[in-house]
Amino acid sequence: MTKRLLALSLLLIGMAFAQDQDGFQDPTGRVFQLVLPPGHLLGDWGGVRSRLEESGIVPRLMLVTDIAGNPSGGRSQGVTAPTSVELSLFFDLDRIFGLKGGSIFTSFSERWGHRLSTDYIGNVFSEQQIYGFQTFRVIDVSYQQKLEHDRLELRLGRFPAMDDFLVSAYDFGFMQNAFCGNPFGILLDAPGMSAYYGTWAALAKVHPTKRTHITTGVYDGDPAMRENKFHGVDLSMKGPVFVMAEAGYQVNGLPGDSQRLGNYKVGGWYDHSKLADFESGVGKRGSSGFYGLFDQVVVPFGRAGANRGLGVFGSVTVAPDSNIQQLPVFYTAGISARGLFSARPKDAVGFGIAGGYFSNELQRAQRDGLLLGPDGGIQDRETVMELTYRFDLHKSAYFIQPDFQYIIRPGGTGHIKNAPVFGVQLGINF
Repeated sequence: MTKRLLALSLLLIGMAFAQDQDGFQDPTGRVFQLVLPPGHLLGDWGGVRSRLEESGIVPRLMLVTDIAGNPSGGRSQGVTAPTSVELSLFFDLDRIFGLKGGSIFTSFSERWGHRLSTDYIGNVFSEQQIYGFQTFRVIDVSYQQKLEHDRLELRLGRFPAMDDFLVSAYDFGFMQNAFCGNPFGILLDAPGMSAYYGTWAALAKVHPTKRTHITTGVYDGDPAMRENKFHGVDLSMKGPVFVMAEAGYQVNGLPGDSQRLGNYKVGGWYDHSKLADFESGVGKRGSSGFYGLFDQVVVPFGRAGANRGLGVFGSVTVAPDSNIQQLPVFYTAGISARGLFSARPKDAVGFGIAGGYFSNELQRAQRDGLLLGPDGGIQDRETVMELTYRFDLHKSAYFIQPDFQYIIRPGGTGHIKNAPVFGVQLGINF
């Protein structure tokens, strides 16, 4: 349904499972920073790109398309190819104005195409992460200030909550929206959660130690901002408020440490939006939930700093108020490897499984005819599996990613046949 510019960047440059001491730091400081610099299909843009970067402006222009089709299963069979073109500009205010630690980040996109899950299969967790907001959209316009030797980060402006919370580098290697970018379940339980669209927000991130972080963000949780007609430029501040907090711990990853880099995070949210009780229909304001996620290198490959390894990852999202939150439990788990073959050090392969269990109260409401379930059924659970391999080409200037998914109980009701999905994700970093 949604994914942002940085998700696409990470797909282009690969999953960094071990620290690269000579690595590149993404100037935005978003998502994660231990990544390799991507190549550019058009080189230096006739010298324009290098001149911009020397003056403190870092541009990125990318295209990603997700082609997918189901030869059997689902409501019917078909093929779709949603596509996105995105432009970002990072302004280093230290280099431009001498403001140390200050920066401005902007990103914009144009999206088009259709989604296989909507048009043909009827499942909840869509196969194509690139789909969502199929129009021109302003995603991010924000100011960030780093202080105290980068131990404190402050940000203000319009940006999505999912840029900073529920993030694991491993998730960006997948095409299925249940994984890619962030575990998907929270988007069904929290109307105020923003992903891929900017909303008024303020964020603070502090690093008590080199291995730990605590992040808190406050957002305008108006779900109407998701509507395409606003294009990300409606500057109203209607609320309700949406708040997230997260604490994280990093295992290894510092100079002299083992290559077995690991990240462990716990967090929670409060959404002041009004949700209706599934059975009574009475509106209730305020809901919350919590989550945990991790990724861990198990077997590093090659020399220290080679950025190659085999790792595992997983997450669980819990929304405890099942009277108003439709997906009380959502989980992801999987295994990924980067540089599995020494001759292909930047290729990435992954296998993952994700699933969600629908609320008992929602099921009763559907059973009693108070709410209409998909295809007249009663939703209990949906599960997806994905096997994917990304070929990194031309020094990460573009990639080709064959992909296979299997959708179990599409829509969660058992009324729709399980669907195999064959696809390929293509990306270009211009």
